[in-house]
Amino acid sequence: MFHQVKVPIHDSDCLRFYWWSNGELDRKPEVYKMMVHLFGAVSSPSCSNTALRKTATANKDEFKLEIIDTVLKNFYVDDCLKSCDTETKAISVVQDLISICHKGGLNLTKWITNSHMVLKSIPVDS
Repeated sequence: MFHQVKVPIHDSDCLRFYWWSNGELDRKPEVYKMMVHLFGAVSSPSCSNTALRKTATANKDEFKLEIIDTVLKNFYVDDCLKSCDTETKAISVVQDLISICHKGGLNLTKWITNSHMVLKSIPVDS
């Protein structure tokens, strides 16, 4: 999820790094800036969580309260844990979660379920 959350240009100096082409350390390094949050940065989980929460609140009028609450309360960084009473309900929740996260530029991956029917309902490209 971290690479899906962009770093504002005015903050990109915080994620600056140097690169020596061909490993030639006697040459002047090239300076690069990360434009997305990266795995391993202390700030990345907080920034990703903020992006996810903003996505939920910005789209609260377009989705059921259950979906907004799921995004706000059932995610830990980029993992969501949710139980549903029926497969039909689970399929609906999955579709809505994919949709709301897409609105925030976030693509949900790594789906796990004990239902083959729910798993088959998840688009391959999600």
